[in-house]
Amino acid sequence: MASFLIIVDADATRRNRFIQTVEPLLPPVKGLKTDRCARGDFCALWAAHPQAPVSQSADETGAAVLWGDAIPKSAIQPVSARQMRDHWSVWPATLPEPYDGFHAGVVHLQDNGVIVSADILGLFPVYYCGWPDVLLVGSSPELFRYHPCFHMELNAAGLVGILLTMHLINGQTLWRNVRRLAPGHCLAWSPGALPQEKLQYRIPFSARYYDLPLEAQVRLIDGALDEAVTRHARATQSHSLLLSGGLDSRMLGGFLKRQGRRDTVAVTFGLPSDIDFRCASRVARTLGFPHHPVHVAGSSYPRYAECQARWEHLANGFNTIMNWGTPPALGAVNPRVVTGYLGNVILGGAHLEGAYSPSQGNFSFRTYFAHHNEWAIRPKVLKKLLLREVFGDLVDETIAGLETAYLRSADQESHRAWCSHLQHRQRFHVGSALWPLCFGAWPVQPYVDQKVLEVMSGMPVVTLEERRLQLELLHCRFPHLAALPLDRNADYALPIHPRFRWMLAWHLYGRAWEALRRKVHPVDRRYYCRTYDFNGASWRAVRQEGEPYRSCVQHLFHSEVLNELLPPPQATVSFHDGLADASGPKLLLGLLLWAKDHE
Repeated sequence: MASFLIIVDADATRRNRFIQTVEPLLPPVKGLKTDRCARGDFCALWAAHPQAPVSQSADETGAAVLWGDAIPKSAIQPVSARQMRDHWSVWPATLPEPYDGFHAGVVHLQDNGVIVSADILGLFPVYYCGWPDVLLVGSSPELFRYHPCFHMELNAAGLVGILLTMHLINGQTLWRNVRRLAPGHCLAWSPGALPQEKLQYRIPFSARYYDLPLEAQVRLIDGALDEAVTRHARATQSHSLLLSGGLDSRMLGGFLKRQGRRDTVAVTFGLPSDIDFRCASRVARTLGFPHHPVHVAGSSYPRYAECQARWEHLANGFNTIMNWGTPPALGAVNPRVVTGYLGNVILGGAHLEGAYSPSQGNFSFRTYFAHHNEWAIRPKVLKKLLLREVFGDLVDETIAGLETAYLRSADQESHRAWCSHLQHRQRFHVGSALWPLCFGAWPVQPYVDQKVLEVMSGMPVVTLEERRLQLELLHCRFPHLAALPLDRNADYALPIHPRFRWMLAWHLYGRAWEALRRKVHPVDRRYYCRTYDFNGASWRAVRQEGEPYRSCVQHLFHSEVLNELLPPPQATVSFHDGLADASGPKLLLGLLLWAKDHE
């Protein structure tokens, strides 16, 4: 990915002054190359890793810039900016087919204005605001504020959505009149009109594979994934594999090994002593891939928090600030990195437990919202926090709007849960890692593929439940990987189907051994528990950075409630779940850091 900014403005003096101001500000991290593509009233600026896949084309009839790999559904090779421009020349008579691959692209047509598109699930961030005579589009809204037409004004509805769910809702951002492009949509704008979103891709839900036995279903997804890995991670390029100790990335490792990709290098976030790193090491050895740790120093958390607040505007919550420390290490290995992000929902059915209530025996929005709200601030508490004269009934209105979007996403309840989970939590919380990663190595996403989604959206719930299809695929096609210990974000790691001796050894000795280890070496070996620890030294340093800016939000919140939800840095906060329960306080902390420059 790249940090990009697009401007169309007929006022040449105003446009040039804006470009001169923002161009030096484009790189979020060091070591990026800045470039531009301009024609007439149009200009696209970007800062990207020197080896990032960027293509541009401009002549007297139009211009185009493509960041990333845009792969036609039936093709192996990605298109160039010129080819993308040719495909889009049929607009507005016809809406071209969407591309696979992690990318964003812009086409400026002489007669038809500007079109911007991105990957089919909207993982590449695209923000926009526009007037009849000016258009601003960017991978972050941060630089919009330097244009004379733009006025910074808080969007109360956007803030409420973030505080309720930990991410954006229905495209609403922290700034009024700035929206994030919806997944599966492209953006169209022409002079004299306002920008409009056009539906380009919808997940093709069906019942086409309901009657097939499990073995036939495994064969279908095996073929779709094998083709996706071939297309997205082409053999002519060198790749890293972001290998955790879990299921999704080891499965991709199995496909890469089966295709003879022996030049693949495995990288894992964390310390060699972490449980997931140790699980990943065994997987890497079995695959024959070299294995490298990527450790982000806790002392740098305040700098990464500042970067996330500035460039992401809380769109993705505030849990994953450490991702901004990964680009240098990733870039030193290979220019592209294969990741298994979103695999646990696309293949594994992880969305089911978040929308199905065993006690009620059904899927419902109520269960779905309660599951997602666990990572944010409860509605009753949020109403106490917000000043009513500023926010009115926005809490109830936002929940109602989210329910409307949930019900419209699909016709079948389980499909609604799947689609909504992908468009919200997976897109923002999980998929948000991709933008920081790209400044070191370009992300490759084989699971986010039209053929894979077509197959999986036709599978019955019983196949997805408890990751049945994914586990069967791994067990049948890669039994050597299925036999290795699996990280479960717990104090232990057992294989998918542990033998009796594994279970006996754990029950007899495992708990006692872990208790002794913690006494001798108290550092938590669970990567996410350690890096998300709100009471740890790294996060306390971030809390200290945000503390002076409480006054910046005093016109929005009841101070006593804010102080209760976000205690001072020296206070130790008790959580039932250190990951989910700390997410709400982190949202408020991120808001303080954002507000110091923007509110």
